[in-house]
This record gives sequence, C-alpha cells and structure tokens, in this order.
Amino acid sequence: MDVRTIKSFDLAYRGIDERFRVADDCELYYELEGTGPCVTFVSTIYVVSTSWRNFTRNLVRNNRLLTYDLRNQGASSGAPTGFDQHTSDLLQLLDHLGIERTYLVGSSLSTVICRDFAVRHPDRVAGLVLVGPTFSPWGSRRRTRIMRSWLTALESGGPRQLFDVMYPLVFGDRAQGIGGGAAYLALRERFLAINSAAQLRANLTDALETTVDAEMLPRVTAPALLLAGDDDFCISPSGLRKLADMMPNAHAEVFDDCGHLPFFESTERFERSLCAFVEKVEAQRQAA
Repeated sequence: MDVRTIKSFDLAYRGIDERFRVADDCELYYELEGTGPCVTFVSTIYVVSTSWRNFTRNLVRNNRLLTYDLRNQGASSGAPTGFDQHTSDLLQLLDHLGIERTYLVGSSLSTVICRDFAVRHPDRVAGLVLVGPTFSPWGSRRRTRIMRSWLTALESGGPRQLFDVMYPLVFGDRAQGIGGGAAYLALRERFLAINSAAQLRANLTDALETTVDAEMLPRVTAPALLLAGDDDFCISPSGLRKLADMMPNAHAEVFDDCGHLPFFESTERFERSLCAFVEKVEAQRQAA
C-alpha cells in the first residue's frame, strides 16, 4: 500500500476507438496486447479494465492479454441486464477478436461471470483463475447482506460513503496498517474518479439479483486456480479449499497478509502464480 505506487497507477484509456458493438448496440471498450496464450481479465463492477495493466507488467511479456470494461462501466456503454448478459458479451467479444480459447481471470463479483462462461462454453476456456470468489460452500447469505449494506451506503451518501464502507473490508489489515491515511485518500480519489453513482447503483443492483451459490462449480471442467488472501472478508482459507475440492481439476492458493484483492497487495506473487498456472496447463495440453 505504497502511496507513491498508488499515485503512479496508469488508468488512462489509450485507444478509445477500440470498441466492439454487441448485439443490443452496447459498445464494449477493450485492449489487447502481447503475444502467446490469451489471458482475458474480466473486471469486477468497481474496478475498470485499465487497472489491470498495473498488475500484469510481467505477465504480458509471454502472454496475450485481453482486458475490457463491462457494460455500464468505464468507457463501455449499455445498461446492465443481468449477469447472463455479461456472459453473452464476453462470448461476442471473443468471437469478434477471433480468440478461440482463453484463460479467464475473474476477481470478486466477476468470478461469477467466469464460472458461468466456463460452464456454458467449456471449449472456449483453456483455464480458469478465480480471485477472491464471492460464492461460498455455505451459501450466499453473508455476501447478500454485505452487498445490501453497500447499496444502502451508496443511496445515503453517494460513492464516497460506499468507498468508506468497502475500504476496511476489501483491503487487508496489514495493507491498511502500512498504508495509513495517505493510502486511503489516494485510493478514494481514484475510486471516485472512475465510478459514478449511477453506474455503481445499477451494477450493484444487478449483482444482487444474480445467483452466486457454489452448486455450479462441479460442472467446471477446465483447469482452475482459486486465489484469495488469508484476510479476505468474503472467503476464508478453509472455504477456498472447499470450493476447490468441489471442482474436478482445481487447486487453491492462499496469499498471506492479503485481503480481497491479492493482485493489488502482492502483485509480484500474483503474477508468478498466474504465469506458473498458464505454463503448467499449456505444457500439459502440448503433452497430451
């Protein structure tokens, strides 16, 4: 949680003309760079696509990275119409770019999109990486209550109050202790700059209406890596391991001293884990 690093984050939209119009005329902003196995990052509803370049500087050296804004986020247009629509949007974008198979990386709420896509289109998914998954082996009651409290905070005090509610949950105890007030202010500034109240309200409401129970996980046939911090408010280390056990070909990795966004709090380890996972799956595929 180094303030200098936070302030140096590159969130700029580079090629604003890089948009793809899906079937209902929604336009999706995307960026595609690098060569090698394709890795697609599916952003959660409060992290725009350009954020990922700050956590993938090493990964892009040997992989082709696709990032995009969800509809009603960042530089993408369109209204949210359910998480099923996000799955359809992803399929249409991959078709447009001629990407037959990709690794999917989801974080927080977008792990639901990645899970659903992997179940519905298994031939298009080389591997699945779920970071801080929001589903639990014990159901979704806690997640639902937390998200309702987020929506209440947004309605009563706007994006700033929502950030104040989210911040102590999303970031780990160690990160907050080291970063102090300066890191909090720097992150709040960026959160308010990239998220409007209207977008947050619509996307939170949409997320509340989707099914996040873990029953679909046994149907995920792709190799999977589940990542979470040991200080994640949403899933415990034991819960993460139980989720991995529910899947045919998955393993769990817990990051010490990290919260809900381990790629932010432990970027180098996050990249190493992703690189190792992709290299292992690619080697197995070539040997088969």
